[in-house]
Amino acid sequence: MKRFTLFMAVAIIADLAVINLKSAQAQEVLLEGPLAGAPAVRKMVQYRKLRFGVGPYFNYTLNNEYVHNYLVGAHLEFNFTDWLGLGINAAYAFNSYTKLTNYISESVDLAGQPTTPGTSNEPSYTGAAHFKDQVALLKGQYLAQLNFVPFRGKVAFFQRLFTAMDLSIFVGGGIVHVQERTFCSLSAGNCSAIPSRENRMAPAPTAGLSFNFYASDWAAINLELRFTPISWNAGGTDESGQSASEWVLVNENWEYRNLGKEGNYPDGKIDKEDRQWMLNASVGIGAAFYFPTKVRISE
Repeated sequence: MKRFTLFMAVAIIADLAVINLKSAQAQEVLLEGPLAGAPAVRKMVQYRKLRFGVGPYFNYTLNNEYVHNYLVGAHLEFNFTDWLGLGINAAYAFNSYTKLTNYISESVDLAGQPTTPGTSNEPSYTGAAHFKDQVALLKGQYLAQLNFVPFRGKVAFFQRLFTAMDLSIFVGGGIVHVQERTFCSLSAGNCSAIPSRENRMAPAPTAGLSFNFYASDWAAINLELRFTPISWNAGGTDESGQSASEWVLVNENWEYRNLGKEGNYPDGKIDKEDRQWMLNASVGIGAAFYFPTKVRISE
């Protein structure tokens, strides 16, 4: 039995050695064959390499609380390789008020008159008649970005129309043009019942994804998802300060308890401390026209 076991072990080891030797020989033949040193893909159409891309685009911001923003602009890019490029975007924004803003602006009191602010909600609320004047507006974006293209291939529509496409991941930054409520203070007595806005250029990072669908060698349709976080006071309200007390649920009863802090909320001012970071997501569609119009083809 011991001799049989020893014989089987030697046989298995010998078989494994032969298999490894054949694998090594096959790999050696592959490396020394006609494909040795050949690129992974031959005759690949390079839609981006050493080409300029220019075209218009339209974006719409998502999750709008007070104002809808419609961005109309143009983009320009230069692609160093088929997977790396540098681009700039510039857009002007048109605005329309959301249902929430319209609802507040149309609110009336028991006498049927537009609601007015009370002493407890000044300067956050300027009244129904002028609420639209206090919310912030997005007026434009001016951004630069690096484009990375990790995926490319072909896509079929309805199993009949086939087109080349690629996925671009971009990161960058720039400035966003906003109009915010003018700073004021109740203690200074300069909070007008009719609020005004001031222009501001806010620094902002940007990142997102875009899909390019090539209609020809020199034209493409672009779909984009973009995130451009900005810090602003979207509602023109008094958000800063520390609450000194709050309502607490105790044994199924609400109690108003002091937090042991020196509370100053609301602080009675509209200033930069009232700004909050918002993601400012948008989706859009655009077109790209590439120059020179002739594509490059790899070896």
